[in-house]
Amino acid sequence: MKRMTFFVIGFIVFVTCLFAIKIESAPSPGTRIILEHTNQTYITPPCYEGAQKTNNIAEADLQKAKETNYKPESSCTEQSLQPVHLPIAYVIAEKLGLKKSSWDW
Repeated sequence: MKRMTFFVIGFIVFVTCLFAIKIESAPSPGTRIILEHTNQTYITPPCYEGAQKTNNIAEADLQKAKETNYKPESSCTEQSLQPVHLPIAYVIAEKLGLKKSSWDW
């Protein structure tokens, strides 16, 4: 009986920690980005409408934007790519595809 009590208490503490402890979650290298080749900048989709852009654009991912040494087009783009602090359970759910990521545009 004592074993079962310890198991239940341990399980409750474990689940509580999953939702109470927050960790930093950053966008993955595969996050969708728009490259603006004329100005050598990149734009995130939420910031596209207000961006200074030309017709020389292409779709890529964040890793490609970093490899080309392009700069963020605006502070909007920089802010939209900032890491966020989420409970461990939410990060696990994002990795398993059960929850939409903050960077699923």
